[in-house]
Amino acid sequence: MTDFVSRKAARLKQSETFAIKTRAAELNAAGQNVVDLSIGEPDIDTPEHIKQAAVEALRNGKTKYTATAGIPDLLKAIVDKYWRENGLKFETKQIIVTNGGKQALYSCLDCVLNPGDEVILQVPYWVSYVPMIEMAGGVPVFVRPPAQRAFKLSPQELEAAITPRTKMFIFNSPSNPVGLGYSEAEIKALGAVLEKYPHVLILSDEIYEKIVFRDFKFVSFAKACPKLADRTITAAGCSKSFAMTGWRVGWAAGPLAIIDAMVKHQSQTTSNINSVAQYAAVAALNGPMDSLTAAVKSYARRVGRAVEILSAVPGLRINSQPIGAFYVYVTFAELRDRCKNPLVLKSSSFARYLLDEGKVACVPGEAFGDDDAIRLSVAAPDVAVESGCDRIAACVGRLLKSV
Repeated sequence: MTDFVSRKAARLKQSETFAIKTRAAELNAAGQNVVDLSIGEPDIDTPEHIKQAAVEALRNGKTKYTATAGIPDLLKAIVDKYWRENGLKFETKQIIVTNGGKQALYSCLDCVLNPGDEVILQVPYWVSYVPMIEMAGGVPVFVRPPAQRAFKLSPQELEAAITPRTKMFIFNSPSNPVGLGYSEAEIKALGAVLEKYPHVLILSDEIYEKIVFRDFKFVSFAKACPKLADRTITAAGCSKSFAMTGWRVGWAAGPLAIIDAMVKHQSQTTSNINSVAQYAAVAALNGPMDSLTAAVKSYARRVGRAVEILSAVPGLRINSQPIGAFYVYVTFAELRDRCKNPLVLKSSSFARYLLDEGKVACVPGEAFGDDDAIRLSVAAPDVAVESGCDRIAACVGRLLKSV
């Protein structure tokens, strides 16, 4: 039956993150005691007031179709959130609520890209950007800032990547997988380049905006670059900040023509998102942030401990000190050069070695366009983070002893 699968679908691969998580779960089921530091999913439960809002919606029969773009209360809550927290002014008709942040990103790409349009991506990038671009008919253009500069994109590198075929620049801060963040001044410098190229849209993925630490001040791209607001699409959602990964509530905010196209696109694919989840999201955006504050403190603590342990391991390097999200990005190029072992020739072989030998699951950097690294998620209990990092250190030690 594979003959019936389209060429586009045949090229698709499962998300590497979920593939690793599945393998880790299989080993755990077999009694292998795997520490899973692969997937970026908060280890805390959805806050009680959010769950209660969903229960109330169920009791009140809020289980029917809604408007494709979202219920009025949620659209207003998103508008209010952007004005209150980000200094951005939107109308409700400039918002679409989607099935998680992923759908917001893909729908946007599918609605603006024509075949052959180029999309600029900074390496390392989130695993799904490339498949999304390609499914939408676009061509990813990779820009590789050096690890020695903490992978941060310079205005010169951005400008060098722009061509007449460039349609979009995807911006992600705080970023997955590195956890790097751009200051307002750094965003303005990138924006100054983009001002010169009116044919280029900006898709700003701000899903981790609330998960920041080390005194980092988050600023939305559209706020830092108001002259580009009419060609900036801001995407975010509830999954990471409010521990609502399974609820699938994301959104996009931006120019009316693009949002209108996305609403039509969604009306012909999924229609509205889950009605009950929308009422829960209203409670999340309008309610107390105590659980978020506590969660961010825990992520900061775990990131700090992971960096402390792994920075002391010969051959491993943390080139970018995370300021947000809940990841630690570990470069092992020095280890590969020192031990010349086939197990560290590629990030996939190194990740498999750590899983098979150390019983710790992480994501190989090739999933992010960088074969010199692995990514760890610290969205796991403190004991798991500590144990996982210790296991990685022990595995590296065994490799070096064999030299």
